[in-house]
Amino acid sequence: MTKYLAAIDLEDEESLEKIITGAVKMATGVEGAQMYLMTVVPGIHPGIDQRYAVRGEMHGSADYPMQKWKDEAAVSLKEIAEQHVPADMFAGVVVENGTVYREIVEAAKDLNIEQIIMGAHRPSLADFLLGPNSARVARHAECTVTVVR
Repeated sequence: MTKYLAAIDLEDEESLEKIITGAVKMATGVEGAQMYLMTVVPGIHPGIDQRYAVRGEMHGSADYPMQKWKDEAAVSLKEIAEQHVPADMFAGVVVENGTVYREIVEAAKDLNIEQIIMGAHRPSLADFLLGPNSARVARHAECTVTVVR
C-alpha cells in the first residue's frame, strides 16, 4: 500500500488545484494507493492573544479558538476530497497547527507516508528555488517530496 500526503494551503486556491490534480495523477494506477489531504493552521506565538494576532487589532473582541479553526479546515479538506480525490483512494484529512514544515514532516512520519506532494509559493530573492516550507520539507522528510509549481 502506497500512502500519499497532499499538503495544501487552503488560502492559496491557485496552487491547491495543481497540488490535488498532481497528487491524484501520481497515485492513479498504483494498487492500494491512499491519499491524505493535510493543512496546517499557523501557530500563534506564546504570549500573544489570539484575538489580536488574528484580527490585527489592539482591542480584540471575539475569541478564535484553535480547535474551531482546525474543525473548519477539516471540513474544507473533506469537501475538496469529495470533488477531486476518488473515493476508493481517499484515506483521510490531517489538520495540525504550528510551524508548517515541522507539522508536515511529523505527519508524514506518523502516517508512514511514501510521498509528499506540496506547492511552492512564488520565490523571493531569499528563497529563489523553492519556498521556505517546501525546501525545509524536502530537506527533513524521510520520504520522497514532490514540489508542484
